[in-house]
Amino acid sequence: MAIRVCPHCLRKVPAGPVVAYTDKLECPHCHSAITVGVPSRVIGAFIGLGVSELVWKFVQPMGGEAGWVLPVLYAFLSYSVVYTLYLMATADLVMRPVEAEPAPVAAAAHGHGGGHH
Repeated sequence: MAIRVCPHCLRKVPAGPVVAYTDKLECPHCHSAITVGVPSRVIGAFIGLGVSELVWKFVQPMGGEAGWVLPVLYAFLSYSVVYTLYLMATADLVMRPVEAEPAPVAAAAHGHGGGHH
């Protein structure tokens, strides 16, 4: 399938909504329920983790009393940016499975349920 294309209407979905609503995405053209596919998520996560580890190792030599804060902050920010850019560039969209309606809660039996006396 092509990059960021709705599997229902085969039209391009903008990158902004894809990264903002990865789980509950709706096609802006046909209003189908779609989501980002698992392979795109996994590959993006591994690439982001690899880049964040390289950034963490590069920033590690910084000293000082709070020297441990900057490597963690930069690693987190680099992971976030790389993962977002990866999804914007290569997200594969799939149809979202239909969610079942929640079952109604049965009323408590007379005198046996609840905490009132």
